[in-house]
Amino acid sequence: MVRNVTNYALDSDPSSANTLKADGQNPQPAWPSPQPGQPGPWPGQPGPWPGQPGQAGPWPGQAGPWPGQAGPWPGQPGQPEPGAPPVPAPFGSPAAPGQGGAALQLPYELALPGGWEPQKMIRIMGTVKPNVDSFAIDVRSGWDILLHFNVRFKEGGHHHVIVRNSMINNSWGGEERAAPRFPFKQGEQFEILLLAEPTQYKIAVNNEHLLEFRHRYKSLKDINKVSIHGDITLHAMFMQ
Repeated sequence: MVRNVTNYALDSDPSSANTLKADGQNPQPAWPSPQPGQPGPWPGQPGPWPGQPGQAGPWPGQAGPWPGQAGPWPGQPGQPEPGAPPVPAPFGSPAAPGQGGAALQLPYELALPGGWEPQKMIRIMGTVKPNVDSFAIDVRSGWDILLHFNVRFKEGGHHHVIVRNSMINNSWGGEERAAPRFPFKQGEQFEILLLAEPTQYKIAVNNEHLLEFRHRYKSLKDINKVSIHGDITLHAMFMQ
């Protein structure tokens, strides 16, 4: 296996504040409700999600806001758009593990035996627990953590911060902490999108682009799972 070692900083200004306080910061809706035909969280894209121009619904090829559903989350009835392609199995069905229904047990692992294809997204839907301390998402290759996305509500007792890092050969790299906002709230629902690109991950929360994380080591094809753990209730986690 050829290993490429690259270390980048975030595109954002490293001099920006490392921590954000929750009180009065950027209120978010209890559940994202994107508008049809409006630009999505990824800059420069003509449609609501990357490379999907002119879609009738807020999710590519779907009449409702959640993929594979005719109506809104969770399980509300609705009618698909005329001519829409067949939808996959609904959330919570045996043919669609990890896509809703009963809450998923944590820690939860999404296996990616063939690696992570570029431009594929992982969608995570959950609710932050009222007594939250932290939760984290790990993109893994064997024992290595290629992206550690750690949402902390009580760092230093009261500060909110989103820490990104990697752990290669059991050694942590440099932390990236700067972020334009802290979009999570105690007791409220959220949606996270992880988009894999050849040189970086893009991360959006509640239908708004949040930040990027440059690949430091290995390639997308080396990824074999993505896990999540911490003080949340997990409703759905899947790749599309």
